[in-house]
Amino acid sequence: MTDGPPAGRPGPVWRLRLEDDFRDTPLARNLARDMTPERQEPLSPADYGRFGPRDILVTRHRGRFLKPCPGTPGYNCCGLHIFHFGLGCPLGCRYCILAAYLDTESLVLFGNLEEGLAEFAALLDRPAGERPLRFCTGEFTDSLLLDRRTGLAERLVALAAAREAVLELKTKTDQVDHLLGLDHRGHTVISFSVNSPEMARAEEGRAAPLAARLAAAAKAARAGYPIGLHFDPLIHYPGWEKGYAETVELIGQTLAGARVAWVSLGCFRYLPRLKEIMLARHPGTGIFNGEFILAGDGKRRYPRPLRTMMYKSLAENLARVLPAETAVYLCMESPRVWRDVFGHDPGPYGLTALLDRQALISRQ
Repeated sequence: MTDGPPAGRPGPVWRLRLEDDFRDTPLARNLARDMTPERQEPLSPADYGRFGPRDILVTRHRGRFLKPCPGTPGYNCCGLHIFHFGLGCPLGCRYCILAAYLDTESLVLFGNLEEGLAEFAALLDRPAGERPLRFCTGEFTDSLLLDRRTGLAERLVALAAAREAVLELKTKTDQVDHLLGLDHRGHTVISFSVNSPEMARAEEGRAAPLAARLAAAAKAARAGYPIGLHFDPLIHYPGWEKGYAETVELIGQTLAGARVAWVSLGCFRYLPRLKEIMLARHPGTGIFNGEFILAGDGKRRYPRPLRTMMYKSLAENLARVLPAETAVYLCMESPRVWRDVFGHDPGPYGLTALLDRQALISRQ
Protein backbone atom coordinates (compact mmCIF):
# COMPACT_ATOMS: atom_id res chain seq x y z
CA MET A 1 0.00 0.00 0.00
CA THR A 2 1.39 3.41 -0.92
CA ASP A 3 -0.36 5.51 1.72
CA GLY A 4 0.55 5.50 5.39
CA PRO A 5 3.45 6.56 7.56
CA PRO A 6 6.12 8.73 5.94
CA ALA A 7 9.31 7.44 4.36
CA GLY A 8 11.88 6.43 6.93
CA ARG A 9 9.22 5.35 9.44
CA PRO A 10 8.24 1.83 8.29
CA GLY A 11 4.63 0.91 8.92
CA PRO A 12 2.77 -2.38 8.88
CA VAL A 13 2.04 -4.38 5.75
CA TRP A 14 -1.71 -3.99 5.76
CA ARG A 15 -4.28 -6.76 5.70
CA LEU A 16 -7.67 -5.46 4.57
CA ARG A 17 -10.48 -7.36 6.28
CA LEU A 18 -13.77 -6.42 4.64
CA GLU A 19 -17.30 -7.32 5.66
CA ASP A 20 -19.52 -8.41 2.75
CA ASP A 21 -21.99 -5.56 3.24
CA PHE A 22 -19.31 -3.03 2.28
CA ARG A 23 -17.56 -4.69 -0.65
CA ASP A 24 -19.23 -2.38 -3.18
CA THR A 25 -18.77 0.96 -1.42
CA PRO A 26 -16.50 3.87 -2.44
CA LEU A 27 -14.41 3.28 0.70
CA ALA A 28 -13.84 -0.41 -0.08
CA ARG A 29 -13.04 0.23 -3.74
CA ASN A 30 -10.50 2.90 -2.82
CA LEU A 31 -8.81 0.76 -0.19
CA ALA A 32 -8.71 -2.29 -2.47
CA ARG A 33 -6.79 -0.57 -5.27
CA ASP A 34 -3.53 -2.11 -4.12
CA MET A 35 -4.65 -4.52 -1.39
CA THR A 36 -6.50 -7.80 -1.79
CA PRO A 37 -9.48 -7.79 0.58
CA GLU A 38 -9.99 -10.75 2.88
CA ARG A 39 -13.60 -11.66 3.60
CA GLN A 40 -14.60 -10.88 7.17
CA GLU A 41 -17.63 -12.06 9.09
CA PRO A 42 -19.61 -9.19 10.68
CA LEU A 43 -17.86 -7.83 13.75
CA SER A 44 -18.93 -6.17 16.96
CA PRO A 45 -16.64 -3.88 18.98
CA ALA A 46 -15.97 -6.80 21.35
CA ASP A 47 -14.27 -8.60 18.44
CA TYR A 48 -11.73 -5.89 17.60
CA GLY A 49 -9.23 -7.16 20.16
CA ARG A 50 -8.66 -10.33 18.08
CA PHE A 51 -6.84 -8.28 15.44
CA GLY A 52 -3.44 -6.66 15.41
CA PRO A 53 -1.57 -3.63 14.05
CA ARG A 54 -1.43 -5.01 10.51
CA ASP A 55 -5.21 -5.22 10.19
CA ILE A 56 -7.64 -2.72 8.69
CA LEU A 57 -11.17 -3.73 9.60
CA VAL A 58 -14.01 -2.34 7.50
CA THR A 59 -17.10 -2.86 9.59
CA ARG A 60 -20.40 -1.25 10.58
CA HIS A 61 -20.77 1.64 12.98
CA ARG A 62 -23.97 1.07 14.94
CA GLY A 63 -24.26 4.42 16.69
CA ARG A 64 -24.43 8.05 15.69
CA PHE A 65 -21.56 9.41 13.63
CA LEU A 66 -21.74 12.91 15.17
CA LYS A 67 -21.08 13.25 18.87
CA PRO A 68 -19.66 15.87 21.25
CA CYS A 69 -16.07 15.62 22.41
CA PRO A 70 -16.06 13.41 25.55
CA GLY A 71 -15.12 16.09 28.04
CA THR A 72 -14.87 15.53 31.79
CA PRO A 73 -16.84 17.49 34.43
CA GLY A 74 -14.58 19.93 36.23
CA TYR A 75 -12.24 20.43 33.26
CA ASN A 76 -12.80 22.99 30.51
CA CYS A 77 -13.61 21.35 27.15
CA CYS A 78 -13.32 23.13 23.80
CA GLY A 79 -16.81 22.12 22.61
CA LEU A 80 -15.83 20.34 19.41
CA HIS A 81 -18.17 17.82 17.80
CA ILE A 82 -16.63 14.69 16.29
CA PHE A 83 -17.36 13.04 12.98
CA HIS A 84 -16.63 9.46 14.03
CA PHE A 85 -15.35 7.70 10.89
CA GLY A 86 -13.11 5.10 12.55
CA LEU A 87 -10.90 4.32 15.49
CA GLY A 88 -7.37 3.21 16.25
CA CYS A 89 -4.02 4.41 14.94
CA PRO A 90 -0.97 2.43 13.76
CA LEU A 91 1.52 5.27 14.19
CA GLY A 92 2.64 3.78 17.50
CA CYS A 93 3.05 6.82 19.74
CA ARG A 94 4.14 5.58 23.14
CA TYR A 95 1.70 7.76 25.06
CA CYS A 96 -1.41 7.09 22.95
CA ILE A 97 -4.46 7.18 25.21
CA LEU A 98 -6.40 5.16 22.64
CA ALA A 99 -4.50 2.06 23.78
CA ALA A 100 -6.23 2.27 27.16
CA TYR A 101 -9.70 2.67 25.64
CA LEU A 102 -9.81 0.44 22.57
CA ASP A 103 -8.28 -2.93 23.51
CA THR A 104 -7.05 -3.41 19.94
CA GLU A 105 -4.08 -2.39 17.84
CA SER A 106 -6.04 -2.68 14.60
CA LEU A 107 -7.33 0.23 12.52
CA VAL A 108 -11.13 0.19 12.29
CA LEU A 109 -12.88 2.09 9.48
CA PHE A 110 -16.63 2.30 9.26
CA GLY A 111 -17.98 0.93 6.01
CA ASN A 112 -21.36 2.62 6.31
CA LEU A 113 -19.81 6.06 5.87
CA GLU A 114 -22.58 7.13 3.48
CA GLU A 115 -24.95 7.02 6.45
CA GLY A 116 -22.53 9.19 8.41
CA LEU A 117 -22.17 11.73 5.60
CA ALA A 118 -25.95 11.94 5.29
CA GLU A 119 -26.21 12.48 9.06
CA PHE A 120 -23.59 15.24 8.85
CA ALA A 121 -25.31 16.95 5.91
CA ALA A 122 -28.68 16.84 7.70
CA LEU A 123 -27.15 18.42 10.82
CA LEU A 124 -25.47 21.15 8.77
CA ASP A 125 -28.79 21.94 7.10
CA ARG A 126 -30.13 23.18 10.42
CA PRO A 127 -29.93 26.94 11.10
CA ALA A 128 -26.46 27.94 12.32
CA GLY A 129 -27.71 28.87 15.79
CA GLU A 130 -29.32 25.48 16.32
CA ARG A 131 -26.30 23.22 15.87
CA PRO A 132 -22.55 23.23 16.56
CA LEU A 133 -20.15 25.33 14.51
CA ARG A 134 -16.91 23.32 14.84
CA PHE A 135 -16.38 19.68 13.90
CA CYS A 136 -13.32 17.43 13.73
CA THR A 137 -12.39 13.92 12.67
CA GLY A 138 -9.18 13.29 14.59
CA GLU A 139 -10.38 12.29 18.04
CA PHE A 140 -10.29 8.49 17.77
CA THR A 141 -7.85 8.11 14.86
CA ASP A 142 -5.60 10.25 12.67
CA SER A 143 -7.60 12.38 10.23
CA LEU A 144 -5.19 12.04 7.30
CA LEU A 145 -3.22 8.81 7.76
CA LEU A 146 -5.02 6.96 4.96
CA ASP A 147 -7.02 9.83 3.55
CA ARG A 148 -5.35 9.85 0.13
CA ARG A 149 -6.83 6.40 -0.25
CA THR A 150 -10.22 6.79 1.47
CA GLY A 151 -11.05 10.24 0.02
CA LEU A 152 -13.14 11.11 3.07
CA ALA A 153 -11.62 14.51 3.84
CA GLU A 154 -12.47 15.86 0.38
CA ARG A 155 -16.14 15.08 0.94
CA LEU A 156 -16.16 16.59 4.43
CA VAL A 157 -14.31 19.70 3.24
CA ALA A 158 -16.98 20.21 0.56
CA LEU A 159 -19.79 19.87 3.10
CA ALA A 160 -18.18 22.42 5.46
CA ALA A 161 -17.39 24.83 2.62
CA ALA A 162 -20.99 24.91 1.46
CA ARG A 163 -22.41 25.64 4.91
CA GLU A 164 -21.80 27.73 8.01
CA ALA A 165 -19.45 25.16 9.56
CA VAL A 166 -15.77 24.74 10.36
CA LEU A 167 -14.05 21.37 9.97
CA GLU A 168 -10.78 20.53 11.72
CA LEU A 169 -8.54 17.76 10.37
CA LYS A 170 -5.95 16.65 12.95
CA THR A 171 -2.84 14.71 12.00
CA LYS A 172 0.69 13.65 12.89
CA THR A 173 1.46 12.98 9.22
CA ASP A 174 2.69 15.28 6.46
CA GLN A 175 0.11 14.05 3.94
CA VAL A 176 -1.66 17.19 2.76
CA ASP A 177 -0.79 17.39 -0.94
CA HIS A 178 -4.10 15.86 -2.03
CA LEU A 179 -6.00 18.61 -0.17
CA LEU A 180 -4.18 21.63 -1.53
CA GLY A 181 -6.38 22.21 -4.58
CA LEU A 182 -9.75 21.83 -2.86
CA ASP A 183 -12.26 24.68 -2.72
CA HIS A 184 -12.31 24.83 1.08
CA ARG A 185 -13.24 28.55 1.32
CA GLY A 186 -11.36 28.78 4.60
CA HIS A 187 -13.90 26.55 6.36
CA THR A 188 -11.37 23.77 7.09
CA VAL A 189 -8.54 24.05 9.62
CA ILE A 190 -5.69 21.60 9.08
CA SER A 191 -4.12 20.92 12.45
CA PHE A 192 -0.87 19.24 13.39
CA SER A 193 0.09 17.59 16.64
CA VAL A 194 3.56 18.84 17.56
CA ASN A 195 6.08 18.07 20.27
CA SER A 196 9.68 18.83 21.07
CA PRO A 197 12.16 17.42 18.52
CA GLU A 198 13.46 14.93 21.11
CA MET A 199 10.00 13.62 22.04
CA ALA A 200 8.89 13.47 18.41
CA ARG A 201 11.90 11.28 17.58
CA ALA A 202 11.82 9.10 20.69
CA GLU A 203 8.15 8.67 21.53
CA GLU A 204 6.04 9.28 18.43
CA GLY A 205 6.62 6.04 16.58
CA ARG A 206 6.03 6.25 12.84
CA ALA A 207 4.63 9.79 12.86
CA ALA A 208 6.17 12.22 10.39
CA PRO A 209 9.27 14.03 11.70
CA LEU A 210 8.51 17.38 13.30
CA ALA A 211 10.12 19.38 10.48
CA ALA A 212 8.05 17.47 7.91
CA ARG A 213 4.82 18.21 9.78
CA LEU A 214 5.60 21.91 9.93
CA ALA A 215 6.59 21.95 6.25
CA ALA A 216 3.21 20.37 5.47
CA ALA A 217 1.52 23.02 7.61
CA ALA A 218 3.27 25.72 5.58
CA LYS A 219 2.04 24.10 2.34
CA ALA A 220 -1.52 24.03 3.64
CA ALA A 221 -1.26 27.66 4.75
CA ARG A 222 -0.10 28.71 1.28
CA ALA A 223 -3.17 26.95 -0.09
CA GLY A 224 -5.33 29.20 2.10
CA TYR A 225 -6.09 26.82 4.95
CA PRO A 226 -6.10 28.14 8.52
CA ILE A 227 -3.68 26.09 10.63
CA GLY A 228 -4.08 24.60 14.08
CA LEU A 229 -1.29 23.35 16.34
CA HIS A 230 -1.70 20.96 19.26
CA PHE A 231 1.08 20.62 21.85
CA ASP A 232 -0.54 17.58 23.39
CA PRO A 233 0.94 15.89 25.26
CA LEU A 234 3.60 18.15 26.69
CA ILE A 235 6.07 15.78 28.33
CA HIS A 236 8.28 16.72 31.25
CA TYR A 237 11.84 15.45 30.75
CA PRO A 238 15.37 16.81 31.33
CA GLY A 239 15.76 19.66 28.87
CA TRP A 240 12.03 20.05 28.19
CA GLU A 241 12.10 23.85 28.30
CA LYS A 242 14.86 24.10 25.69
CA GLY A 243 13.25 21.41 23.53
CA TYR A 244 9.83 23.04 23.38
CA ALA A 245 11.38 26.46 22.84
CA GLU A 246 13.12 24.97 19.80
CA THR A 247 9.78 23.77 18.45
CA VAL A 248 8.25 27.21 18.95
CA GLU A 249 11.21 28.76 17.11
CA LEU A 250 10.66 26.34 14.21
CA ILE A 251 6.98 27.32 14.15
CA GLY A 252 7.93 30.98 13.95
CA GLN A 253 10.33 30.32 11.09
CA THR A 254 8.13 27.91 9.12
CA LEU A 255 4.70 29.48 9.59
CA ALA A 256 5.54 33.17 9.36
CA GLY A 257 2.54 34.84 7.76
CA ALA A 258 0.26 31.81 8.11
CA ARG A 259 -3.21 32.08 9.60
CA VAL A 260 -2.83 30.09 12.82
CA ALA A 261 -6.36 29.72 14.14
CA TRP A 262 -5.49 28.21 17.51
CA VAL A 263 -2.85 26.43 19.55
CA SER A 264 -3.80 23.98 22.29
CA LEU A 265 -1.60 23.00 25.22
CA GLY A 266 -2.15 19.80 27.17
CA CYS A 267 0.24 18.10 29.58
CA PHE A 268 0.71 14.32 29.48
CA ARG A 269 -2.06 12.52 31.35
CA TYR A 270 -3.13 8.92 31.21
CA LEU A 271 -5.49 6.30 32.55
CA PRO A 272 -3.57 4.12 35.02
CA ARG A 273 -3.85 1.00 32.84
CA LEU A 274 -2.05 2.75 29.96
CA LYS A 275 1.29 2.50 31.78
CA GLU A 276 1.17 -1.30 31.90
CA ILE A 277 0.13 -1.52 28.23
CA MET A 278 2.81 0.82 26.95
CA LEU A 279 5.65 -0.60 29.06
CA ALA A 280 4.81 -4.03 27.67
CA ARG A 281 4.89 -2.72 24.10
CA HIS A 282 7.73 -0.20 24.53
CA PRO A 283 9.90 -1.13 27.54
CA GLY A 284 12.44 1.55 26.61
CA THR A 285 10.10 4.51 27.09
CA GLY A 286 10.79 6.84 29.99
CA ILE A 287 7.70 9.03 29.86
CA PHE A 288 6.05 7.30 32.84
CA ASN A 289 9.03 7.92 35.13
CA GLY A 290 8.00 11.39 36.29
CA GLU A 291 5.94 12.41 39.29
CA PHE A 292 2.21 11.94 38.76
CA ILE A 293 -0.88 12.37 40.91
CA LEU A 294 -4.28 10.73 40.50
CA ALA A 295 -6.57 13.56 39.41
CA GLY A 296 -10.31 13.98 39.73
CA ASP A 297 -10.93 12.61 36.23
CA GLY A 298 -9.32 9.28 37.13
CA LYS A 299 -6.19 10.03 35.09
CA ARG A 300 -2.65 10.42 36.33
CA ARG A 301 -1.38 13.96 35.76
CA TYR A 302 1.70 15.98 36.60
CA PRO A 303 1.23 17.99 39.83
CA ARG A 304 -0.53 21.29 39.23
CA PRO A 305 2.50 23.56 39.88
CA LEU A 306 4.51 21.63 37.27
CA ARG A 307 1.72 21.83 34.70
CA THR A 308 1.34 25.53 35.34
CA MET A 309 5.07 26.12 34.88
CA MET A 310 5.12 24.23 31.58
CA TYR A 311 2.05 26.00 30.22
CA LYS A 312 3.40 29.42 31.13
CA SER A 313 6.70 28.68 29.43
CA LEU A 314 4.99 27.58 26.21
CA ALA A 315 2.49 30.44 26.21
CA GLU A 316 5.23 33.05 26.68
CA ASN A 317 7.34 31.59 23.89
CA LEU A 318 4.38 31.31 21.52
CA ALA A 319 3.47 34.95 22.14
CA ARG A 320 6.85 35.91 20.67
CA VAL A 321 6.27 34.21 17.31
CA LEU A 322 2.50 34.26 16.71
CA PRO A 323 0.13 37.19 16.20
CA ALA A 324 -1.52 38.50 19.35
CA GLU A 325 -4.97 37.43 18.11
CA THR A 326 -3.98 33.73 17.99
CA ALA A 327 -6.06 31.72 20.45
CA VAL A 328 -3.81 29.75 22.82
CA TYR A 329 -5.84 27.52 25.11
CA LEU A 330 -5.51 24.62 27.55
CA CYS A 331 -6.95 21.25 26.61
CA MET A 332 -8.94 19.55 29.38
CA GLU A 333 -7.57 21.60 32.24
CA SER A 334 -9.08 22.76 35.51
CA PRO A 335 -10.32 26.31 36.18
CA ARG A 336 -7.57 26.71 38.80
CA VAL A 337 -4.82 26.01 36.24
CA TRP A 338 -6.44 28.39 33.75
CA ARG A 339 -6.36 31.15 36.37
CA ASP A 340 -2.77 30.37 37.31
CA VAL A 341 -1.59 30.46 33.68
CA PHE A 342 -3.74 33.15 32.05
CA GLY A 343 -5.22 35.02 35.03
CA HIS A 344 -8.81 34.05 34.20
CA ASP A 345 -11.07 31.04 33.79
CA PRO A 346 -13.27 31.10 30.67
CA GLY A 347 -15.34 28.13 31.81
CA PRO A 348 -16.36 25.46 29.31
CA TYR A 349 -18.94 27.67 27.59
CA GLY A 350 -16.54 30.59 27.42
CA LEU A 351 -13.86 28.41 25.83
CA THR A 352 -16.34 27.12 23.27
CA ALA A 353 -17.41 30.66 22.45
CA LEU A 354 -13.78 31.81 22.14
CA LEU A 355 -12.92 29.08 19.67
CA ASP A 356 -16.15 29.57 17.73
CA ARG A 357 -15.25 33.25 17.29
CA GLN A 358 -11.73 32.29 16.28
CA ALA A 359 -13.07 29.83 13.71
CA LEU A 360 -15.23 32.52 12.13
CA ILE A 361 -12.35 35.02 12.05
CA SER A 362 -9.99 32.45 10.52
CA ARG A 363 -12.34 31.86 7.58
CA GLN A 364 -12.09 35.47 6.42
